[in-house]
Amino acid sequence: MKRSFITLLLLASGTLSLPAQAQTRSEFEELRQELQRLRQEINQLKAQQPVPAPAPDAAATAERIEQLELKQKDAVVLGDIPGSFRLPGSETSLRLYGFAELSAVHEAKGDNSMNDYSTFAPYAPINGSTTRTGQSYLHARTSRIGIEASTPTPYGPLAVKVEGDFNNEPRTGNSAVYGTVGNIYTQQATNSYNFRLRHAYGQFGGLLAGQTWSTFMDLDNSPETVDFNGPIGSTFIRQPQVRYAYVTKDLGTFTAAAENSASYVLDSTGVATPAGFSRVPDLIARWDKSFGWGAMSLRGLSHDLRVNGEIAGSNVKASRRGWGLGATALVKMREAKDFASFGLTYGKGIGRYLNYIEGASYDPATNDILLEKALGVVVGYQYKASDSLRANFVLGWQKNYDNAYTAFARANGLDSGQFGVNRRIYQAHLGFIYNPIKNVDLGAEYVLGQRQTLSGEKGDLSRLNLSAKYNFN
Repeated sequence: MKRSFITLLLLASGTLSLPAQAQTRSEFEELRQELQRLRQEINQLKAQQPVPAPAPDAAATAERIEQLELKQKDAVVLGDIPGSFRLPGSETSLRLYGFAELSAVHEAKGDNSMNDYSTFAPYAPINGSTTRTGQSYLHARTSRIGIEASTPTPYGPLAVKVEGDFNNEPRTGNSAVYGTVGNIYTQQATNSYNFRLRHAYGQFGGLLAGQTWSTFMDLDNSPETVDFNGPIGSTFIRQPQVRYAYVTKDLGTFTAAAENSASYVLDSTGVATPAGFSRVPDLIARWDKSFGWGAMSLRGLSHDLRVNGEIAGSNVKASRRGWGLGATALVKMREAKDFASFGLTYGKGIGRYLNYIEGASYDPATNDILLEKALGVVVGYQYKASDSLRANFVLGWQKNYDNAYTAFARANGLDSGQFGVNRRIYQAHLGFIYNPIKNVDLGAEYVLGQRQTLSGEKGDLSRLNLSAKYNFN
């Protein structure tokens, strides 16, 4: 009893105080427990010493408790994921992140302005086919915004992520007239681009359902570039999927996924036929493991390539399975200050999983789907000159092998021109990223590339890409 009265008197006089705002989960729980204890002591005092009106000290304490309860409801509490906060009255942690980015591009050789947000060597204009050189332009279309959430459950956290950017082409006027040059018209007024979805998924334990990077893509062990898409010869794809990852202590992580299938099959004119049809999702298996020297990933995929419908006035049905293999590794260098990255991707009918080949063509003479056989190699090195400056050297290379697919391309005149099938492509990046202050990335990168078609034609590109990225989280 004596201790209770002393506590109440100290609270009323201000000698003893409680935190007005909880900043961590533990502080929040301590505040809640202290309030509960004070309520119990007041109830005990009222039961043991009933009086017509509360004593001055007890009244002040009750008022203090009411104030603390109000502040408790409005308190901002650090969440369970870095940079997050807990929603008031909820166990959910929320993190808002993203960046505003400006890119400035100067094309010294080639004409890539129809695809201004990234370098695209596979469709570089054939040398001598255009006199457009030296174009410069700026855009902010790759700016990004996202939300991450985490809610604890008895079986582990439930994570949700939704992210998008503004990298969709504008739809200005009649698309049948403007086609892919709609951005020319919007640049005369507001430079508008459409918002697009990048990620939208939920994850519980090892199960993920939604849209995100393909399981066949290894983002963690890939080299860094200022260019948005990065080097040729690797995988760059996001799509809806369901996947499960099983983590072991010593053997690494094993992942299996069923992902959205898109039967992309060309007809004899080199255009994707609307008869493309898929019956089952793409199937992907993956293994990842970290080592003292770095990390490694192995992947395999199989997907359905099928035509079922009208092609050139005839109803056709044909199917094949395309497949691909991928391996990537990251090796720590210079006492883990730098790292080297290596990537190898190979497949027959691998299609969109190798950036960038077509993948398959329908041959009406044999009623068969012909599969493109290709190999992609990526090598990169990141050198950290200091905590605020890093340099990236990246080389991507891709080759298309002779088989029935390339013979079909030659026979139908698809072996030359800007949109002809390529024999080989290379793309080199030399870039620097400087962080003058936290959350600011200033980048500069020179990109050099060349493509050679099956008929031997060449197309060269050369561009300088400057970027200023302002992050928030």
